[in-house]
Amino acid sequence: MNNSKPPVKPSMDYAQLLEALNQASNFDLFRLNAMIDLELESSERIGRIKAALIIGQKLSYFESNSNSLRDCEVLQLRQKRALVLDFTDGKRWTVPYYMLNLEGADARVNHETRQRLSRHAIAVGDLLGFKDKHGKEQFGHVLRLNTKSVTLRVAEGQWRVAYSLLYRVLDGQGDQEGELLIDGETADQCSETVQGSLLK
Repeated sequence: MNNSKPPVKPSMDYAQLLEALNQASNFDLFRLNAMIDLELESSERIGRIKAALIIGQKLSYFESNSNSLRDCEVLQLRQKRALVLDFTDGKRWTVPYYMLNLEGADARVNHETRQRLSRHAIAVGDLLGFKDKHGKEQFGHVLRLNTKSVTLRVAEGQWRVAYSLLYRVLDGQGDQEGELLIDGETADQCSETVQGSLLK
């Protein structure tokens, strides 16, 4: 029985693909969607995926509502879907075979512009920051992705924040007395001091 995760395969450049799709008309997107739907439901593709799966195999599937990969175990192979145990929520789900990340591809979309984060580049659980209306920096984890905003859990509660106001927060470790350094640099190599505070 194969319980190991598959090797990570170089994936498509989703950011580059997204840039091309941004240039497409609505009709072009509709036409591409129709072709992709046919390919996803292709009995040949489904057959190849089923042949590569083993009951008890551990892998991940892409969950579009959270925009993230979720680790799971294959419990049963059905005609067009697999029954999996989701390790994130402990529930059993039937998912279409095309949602299974059989090759271990990196599903992130690294599509961030200087102006704002892209909705496609944010996943539930990500650590993000923003400045509130008083100019105070707030930091929190993504709870939900909405059409025009993100719901964040911060120390004081929950906030809905527009995508254009968000930025990534580097998650580091340190202690109150020690220095917090960026990987790859030593204190001797840094010519300037960066002041900051640790987040709890």
